[in-house]
Amino acid sequence: MPEGRDHQRGQAIVVMAIAVIAIVAGVGLIVDGGNAWAQQRITQAGNDASAEAGAVVLAQMGAGQTAPVAGWDDAVSKAVNNSATKNGITIPAAFYTDICGTLLRADGTKASGTGDAALVGGGILPAINGTDPDCPSGAAGPVAGVEAGASKTFRSFISGAIGIGQLTANTKATAVTGLLQGLGSGTVIPVTAPVFAVTCDGTGEVQPVVPPTDWADLKNIRVIVPLCKNNPGNVGWLDWTPKGGGTSELIQSILYPDNPPIPLPSWQYVTSTGNVNSKGVEDAINTYIGEVVMFPNFDLTCASDPDKTKVNDAPAYGCGDIGGQGQNQWYRIPQFAAFELERAHLTGNNKAACDTGNGATSCLIGKFVDFITVGTVGPGVGGGTTKSAILGVQLIK
Repeated sequence: MPEGRDHQRGQAIVVMAIAVIAIVAGVGLIVDGGNAWAQQRITQAGNDASAEAGAVVLAQMGAGQTAPVAGWDDAVSKAVNNSATKNGITIPAAFYTDICGTLLRADGTKASGTGDAALVGGGILPAINGTDPDCPSGAAGPVAGVEAGASKTFRSFISGAIGIGQLTANTKATAVTGLLQGLGSGTVIPVTAPVFAVTCDGTGEVQPVVPPTDWADLKNIRVIVPLCKNNPGNVGWLDWTPKGGGTSELIQSILYPDNPPIPLPSWQYVTSTGNVNSKGVEDAINTYIGEVVMFPNFDLTCASDPDKTKVNDAPAYGCGDIGGQGQNQWYRIPQFAAFELERAHLTGNNKAACDTGNGATSCLIGKFVDFITVGTVGPGVGGGTTKSAILGVQLIK
């Protein structure tokens, strides 16, 4: 056989080998690249949850809860790491920030980076430096957040054939606690609605929408919230200081919010009060037309005093007498709704505006724009004459 032909065969084998490697690399890029993108998203979601878990503890501290025996830093560290473990990610380090996400040193001043930032789990929280945060200028304020960097290493499917056996996803997340932004005035009005969408039956009794629908599923869609008869499970007006007052007190609570601090979730004893068909009540509510107002959502009512320590324990959440009749009830409040008010129709027959196919003649019309599920909704300051403060947790990075 001629020597030149052997040489050509050798070249062909080399070309084929290179082609096979290229094909494997191409397939690996498609398969493992898609998996890497999915793992990146999974890692980011887990990291977001871990940063939020730490910020929730800082919210509890800000709400005035009793400090844990091992201190707040230990509680923040455990919350971050427990969440990371549940989500299958590793957080090598997390750091404290102010409400703008600015990294803080141990003395409470602005850090230059993670190299001199106060470490979550380092033993102490950053000192309170007494300055107000200024996000545009970068002036650092008190500790209010957690920045967490997460990683997740995972095996490749195809790329191992060309020496790439593992890949790593790296993410960063910052969550802060404080007065929530983007929720309008933050005004809390004394009304409560269930977490699920409701309608009224032919007799005026409340019933869930079929198929069952959460208001959260209708976010940013114009909705009619009908007001049926006063009974458990219905939209109802609240007396923050039961039992007393009346229509005049209800109007004052609408115009000058005076709700007590409400941690989420919690059991709250509330009672319908006053004449809900009063023109004074309707006029008071309608002073907020075009604004975003806040009100609590409930998912369970209890006829007797529930065990508050079991508020998170499904399915009864500490209630031994679920439901009940009458206006005076314990309500489990898992969230607050931010509601952009278009109009309240409370007086007279407003069937044309309020009828959702069930004959309702009174209603609130507007859009649910957000839901607050962690933190504490606090009262107005200055003797209840200013608008309420919404203390909660938000992801900012």
